[in-house]
Amino acid sequence: MADSIKCPNCNANLVFDADSQMMVCEYCMSRFTAEQLKNTIVPEAPEDSNAGSRIHKADAEEHIKMKLGDQGVQFICNACGATVVTDANTSATFCAFCGSPAIISQRLDEEFSPDYILPFKYGREEAVKKFFNWCKGGRWTPFDFVSDKNIEKLTGLYVPFWLYDVESDVDVQGEGVSEVSHTTGSTTTVTTSYYNVRRRNFLSWKHIPLDGSTRIDDKLMEAIEPFNFKAIKDFDPAYMQGFFAERYDQTGDDLKGRLVGRLKEYITEELAPSFKKYNRGVKVKKDDSLIYEPKMFYALMPVWFLHYKYHGRSYDFCMNGQTGEVAGIPPVSRLKRIILFFVVLAIAAMLTRLIAGMIMGGFVG
Repeated sequence: MADSIKCPNCNANLVFDADSQMMVCEYCMSRFTAEQLKNTIVPEAPEDSNAGSRIHKADAEEHIKMKLGDQGVQFICNACGATVVTDANTSATFCAFCGSPAIISQRLDEEFSPDYILPFKYGREEAVKKFFNWCKGGRWTPFDFVSDKNIEKLTGLYVPFWLYDVESDVDVQGEGVSEVSHTTGSTTTVTTSYYNVRRRNFLSWKHIPLDGSTRIDDKLMEAIEPFNFKAIKDFDPAYMQGFFAERYDQTGDDLKGRLVGRLKEYITEELAPSFKKYNRGVKVKKDDSLIYEPKMFYALMPVWFLHYKYHGRSYDFCMNGQTGEVAGIPPVSRLKRIILFFVVLAIAAMLTRLIAGMIMGGFVG
């Protein structure tokens, strides 16, 4: 059953408006905070057109929910009774017939129940503005790319992330090298000094984010960091209304290799300032650092996505729905490159004639 959150005043579906941070009814224009709507997901069964009665929720789930192999699963829209077809990892979507938001609450149960959710702060209108600004910043962006047709594909998606709280006892030993040069007359003397270096420190990190979906590019997700975790909230499905959402297909344990790699980068960054006095660098010879077992939390993070194709190649644009940070690689316009080629060619020809004229004029003079 595809569930939704209903307006207490008129029973229409509510959507979360990121700009106002309120739940909005588009029919009676009522507005509510998520806190006012605690525990109000309504799994309303559709009318059975044959029997003229309502199907019980349990019977509807047993009768309607059909596995479709790798293609996905069907659920019933509780607004119009149409079937909602999703893939195996979608937990929030829209009805293709009536446009109503639909939360697949069965996919948020047990181990897939998030601990936290970071609500969208920027709505679609702001995401569109950011997209246009991003396109204008690309000098090679095709003329026909910035269009309403492409903007229609812009999608607000809650991406599954694992958040790690980690502690580490850092113990690094190495050799620091410094060089000093002295010049006397025409002679330069270089003195190289070697030092035993050891750095010990206790470091801790809170909420290191790693996305848990294999379908989403890890580098893109890293590019739109950081997230402002001061705004994070205990999970509430109300914030999902009006957006798409996925559940993870990589567990927190699956990502520990990536976590260790990132922690090593963090440790290197932390130690770098203390190594600056060794102007030829520090060579690490021994690393006895201990990284303790992290605490893991499952969270849904807000991202605006646009996936598009240009001349047979795929491109992605994404925006952090909470900070507005954008990332992506825009397509390159062949026409603009051709125009630039001929412009450069024309300028080169003019400069050649000008220089030739000056040279010939000089000879004549």
